[in-house]
Amino acid sequence: MKRSFLILTLLIFWTNSAFTQSLRLEEGESAPYTGFLITKEVAEEAAKNKLRVIQLKDLQITQEALTDFHRDSATEARKELTKAQIDTFLYVTGAFVLGVLVTGFAAKMNQKIGDM
Repeated sequence: MKRSFLILTLLIFWTNSAFTQSLRLEEGESAPYTGFLITKEVAEEAAKNKLRVIQLKDLQITQEALTDFHRDSATEARKELTKAQIDTFLYVTGAFVLGVLVTGFAAKMNQKIGDM
């Protein structure tokens, strides 16, 4: 049992190391497959750029959410301002009409008192 486990372990180790060795290419060596080869530095830079793109997308989503929030807030404020303007107009008009009525009533009362 120990012997078969040891043989299996060595076989897996040997296969794994042979497989990884076959994937490594040295400079000037031809590759058994097509595609692009990049250096470790270029791969790290690409990973950093990918992270930056993800962060930029997150910032763009956040910016869009803020824009939507401010647009909705401005629309709500515009509605409230319009309502306040209408209320103010009605208040001023009502006060003017009430003043005219009170003044007319006072003039009428003054005329009646004067006729007495």
